[in-house]
Amino acid sequence: MTENYRVVAVNGSPHEGFGNTSQMLTMLGENLSREGLELEEIFLSQYQIGFCTGCATCLESGSCWVRDDYNSVARTVLEADAVILASPVYIFNVTAQMKTFLDRSLGYGHRPRGDWKPGLALSVSGGHGETWAADYLGQVLRLFGAFPVGKFTAIAVGPGEFLGREAVEARAADLARDLARAVKEGRRYPPTDQDLRYWQFMSNLIKENRDFMAADYEHWQELGLFKSFEAYVGQTRSKAAMGEIPAKASRKHQQEAPQTEANPGTESHSGEPNTARELLAMMPGALNPAEAQGFTATYQFDISGSENFTAHLVIADGQATFHEGAADHPSITIKTPAEVWLAIARQELDGTTAFLGGQFRIQGDLSLLIKMKTLFIT
Repeated sequence: MTENYRVVAVNGSPHEGFGNTSQMLTMLGENLSREGLELEEIFLSQYQIGFCTGCATCLESGSCWVRDDYNSVARTVLEADAVILASPVYIFNVTAQMKTFLDRSLGYGHRPRGDWKPGLALSVSGGHGETWAADYLGQVLRLFGAFPVGKFTAIAVGPGEFLGREAVEARAADLARDLARAVKEGRRYPPTDQDLRYWQFMSNLIKENRDFMAADYEHWQELGLFKSFEAYVGQTRSKAAMGEIPAKASRKHQQEAPQTEANPGTESHSGEPNTARELLAMMPGALNPAEAQGFTATYQFDISGSENFTAHLVIADGQATFHEGAADHPSITIKTPAEVWLAIARQELDGTTAFLGGQFRIQGDLSLLIKMKTLFIT
């Protein structure tokens, strides 16, 4: 017997069934049907859903007190195997109907679900704003325990008419196949910086306001979401975790570089540096030329604790150089106690765990920190 999968599309357009948003959902629905998935379209304009009053009752008690159609619509979305949030662009944003529905979903945003489902974000405009609206809808999919498989956007040039219609239809077919495969195979996509920042913000917010946000706190405790980012996203990190590179890079450098009179007696156990300054000064010797080709960045380190200094690494033209002091325009700044960075280098402390636990902080692009894994030869 073939399992029946149900995809629910929440349509924020007031043009029920004939607007350009519905036309795009029809394209998806036809392709999903070929994959054995049923698409159910919910027209928000058909339901009585009032504005969020901002009373925060849902945060304190766990449910919304307003008695209208919201709860029944939300249940349908939560019970689906996949979710599509779809809206045309009205004044550079989603429609009032969609925004009202999402505002009423505040409680679900504070209480992530224990499992994940695939979703899509869909938006159409007359030529301005559809990508922004789709990005927004992709972010708020997590309100309903969904992650974005992709974004479906188009420019409409008239009722039911699209610029590059064949390309729009081809995109619909591709996304439908991706969504169907994710549903059937239980696929997950890699977590993103948006997931990380959401977890950091929300977990801290709920901990600090646990008396008021009692229902939220109990939910996070019950699902074990406070424990780690991995627990929240339901994925585990690989053994070659971020933060192991400095140790391997420094050991390789020491093996290749001869001792000099200017630096005598700096030997340490297992060939590791004694200080954070030594560690940073050694890292340029382990730069991976292939990975550094065409890559330019400045890594600044603000070291505190047993050592107190600022230094930076400049990576450009396939080379890395160590410099004392602050950089004029660092691409990323790593703020860490010397003991923490040395413990990571010695593999006494896991880099990912240290970062997620707030033992060191960064300013700038998180991807540059992760890139250290390939930027230096292991």
